[in-house]
Amino acid sequence: MKQTKSHDRHLDTSAALDFLEQRLNAPDRARVEEHLGRPCAACRERVRALGEILATMRSDRFGEVPRALHERAVAVFVPTAKPSLARGVVDAIAELLFDSSTQPLTAAARRSVGEARRLRFKLGTHSLDLELEREGVSTLSLRGRFVAPDAQLWSVIVEAGPERRVIHPDATGSFVLDNLPLAPLALQLRDADERFRLPTIEP
Repeated sequence: MKQTKSHDRHLDTSAALDFLEQRLNAPDRARVEEHLGRPCAACRERVRALGEILATMRSDRFGEVPRALHERAVAVFVPTAKPSLARGVVDAIAELLFDSSTQPLTAAARRSVGEARRLRFKLGTHSLDLELEREGVSTLSLRGRFVAPDAQLWSVIVEAGPERRVIHPDATGSFVLDNLPLAPLALQLRDADERFRLPTIEP
């Protein structure tokens, strides 16, 4: 029984690709060329189809991007730091808009809040309302409402005499601190981007 010669075998995909990309040595390349010269339509079609795929892939490749252009393109997508309205780590001083101890409330307002002292501050684009009320001989309570986006993410830091307390407003911006020492109050409000300091409040 006569053996089938190697050059009569059909080309598989690997051999056809090696032929197209010129990775065959001289004897193997000669055998492929000899096979393609025979009346084998299947192998010729395989080589033709693979040749079209390779040509399409090569046409989709771009040349190397110049380094300077690459760096400029990457820089466009680098996130920039959000500018702080309080100028970085420097505390901005809140502006006092109203103090009932120097600007007395109307009689109707006094009836609604009692003897509580009311203050209003402007903190950049935000606002803060405070109520101070004596609880006893040596203590007071502090109630506040901070109006700002995501107010609950802010920290309110209160220093009264030897005490230092930190509280976070609720979703409405409200907070309460009871039993504070009857002493001058120093308040700070801060989040990840902004920091504000209130003028010292004398009780």
